Amino acid sequence: MLLKMMEVKCKHCRKDLFDNECILLFTSHHEVKKNPMDVGCGASDSEFCSYVSMDKLPKWIEHAINQESWTKGRLHCPNCNNRIGTFNFINELKCNCNKFITLPIKITNSKVDILFHSK
Repeated sequence: MLLKMMEVKCKHCRKDLFDNECILLFTSHHEVKKNPMDVGCGASDSEFCSYVSMDKLPKWIEHAINQESWTKGRLHCPNCNNRIGTFNFINELKCNCNKFITLPIKITNSKVDILFHSK
């Protein structure tokens, strides 16, 4: 089986957001993304977002969350400060299909480029 490595770049400045760290993005149904458009939900009004697991957070995301005392806030690109997502540890947010609670750290797909490379 071929392993696919994920690269996530800011659409504004084109810099790698995770500095080649082994970060996985998830769908709203807690499945590892297999392609950039994979959202995990068949609901027609599904928001096109990706979710980051709490397991191995990049330092810049951890810093943003700590600054807001693990409540809620926005995520900005560490290179150009363009807004790329949000986090919310106060409210449990459900997927549009109402079957899954989404992960609290959300990356907006329209603000980033997600590239897959075979390894």
